[in-house]
Amino acid sequence: MERVLHVVNRMGYGGIETFLMNVYRNIDTEKVQFDFVVSSKEKGEYDEEILSRGGRIFYVPPRRDNIKNYVSAWYDFFHLHQNEFNTVHMHVSSLTDIIPIKIAKKFNIKNRIIHSHNTYQKGILHNILNLIHRLNINKYATMLFACSKDAGKYCFGKKKIEIIHNGIDAKKFEFNIDKRNEMRRILKLKPNTKAFIHVGRFTEQKNHDFLIDIFNEIVKQDNDVKIFLIGSGDKETEIKEKVSKLQLKDYVAFLGLRNDIPDILQAMDCFIFPSLYEGLGIVAIEAQASGLKVFTSDIIPKEVKITKLVQFISLRKSPREWANIILSNIQYERTSTLKEIIKSGYDIISVAKKLEKIYLS
Repeated sequence: MERVLHVVNRMGYGGIETFLMNVYRNIDTEKVQFDFVVSSKEKGEYDEEILSRGGRIFYVPPRRDNIKNYVSAWYDFFHLHQNEFNTVHMHVSSLTDIIPIKIAKKFNIKNRIIHSHNTYQKGILHNILNLIHRLNINKYATMLFACSKDAGKYCFGKKKIEIIHNGIDAKKFEFNIDKRNEMRRILKLKPNTKAFIHVGRFTEQKNHDFLIDIFNEIVKQDNDVKIFLIGSGDKETEIKEKVSKLQLKDYVAFLGLRNDIPDILQAMDCFIFPSLYEGLGIVAIEAQASGLKVFTSDIIPKEVKITKLVQFISLRKSPREWANIILSNIQYERTSTLKEIIKSGYDIISVAKKLEKIYLS
């Protein structure tokens, strides 16, 4: 059995982590087993499932706390676990930190993968280090992965990359009218109420402030509406205060972190996704898999459009213009998109088989 070491911050309900768990659930664990190195002592929502599947979770202190301790921790880790891993798979939003891959090379680990999951990282230092490390990344990494062409270009420039689709369990998201009716009853939605949804961490990247401005304009035109916000994060309190100030509390539901997103999507009528940047936007793929219309900012990688359900809107347009476009295009026939998702290569079974083959090579 091959053990693959994934390097992440924390195994919570984030996009990268959810993708990894989707792969983990569908890979042949008699051939490949996953272990994880995290740099957060906060327990991740996926920790128990990882342990139940035979995976291990290791901790190294965050680089930002003390870089000397960080480097020492990685040397100590590879000393302790010599010959246990042929593959280290590091998941990044930029090339700010490539220390684990550098040290993995010193310990002669055969497959050293850097996987880009974003198209931008806020901060001058992040972007300077990204450009510097891009120059010699091939010296340390044996494979360069990215979730989209734009994410690959951001981290690796014109270097050769392998696109790894952010696969999902498409069957789990397939539109089902009975499940829709059940979930609308559970969420206390009236038959004619238009239900909107956004899934994402409460961070600047996800642009919740603008999202609430858009929804405020929607309410001005149609008061039989409701929006459901799934996620948590630093800006959650600020957004709740804004909702209260705009007198939208009766129209906005904060659902926190959820593990039943496929079911909740069934009850919705459209997905609003005005992110400032994304490596791809796996939640937009999930929304399409459930047959939902998706209204997204036009700076999102175009690979996210795998069905006709996606409509790109410029962030230069005002919240009122967004609202007008959404309300003008919200009437559509909800059908199964399962065949389209599978054909596009985003079904998790094909993605897991591809990665399994790479890990075993």
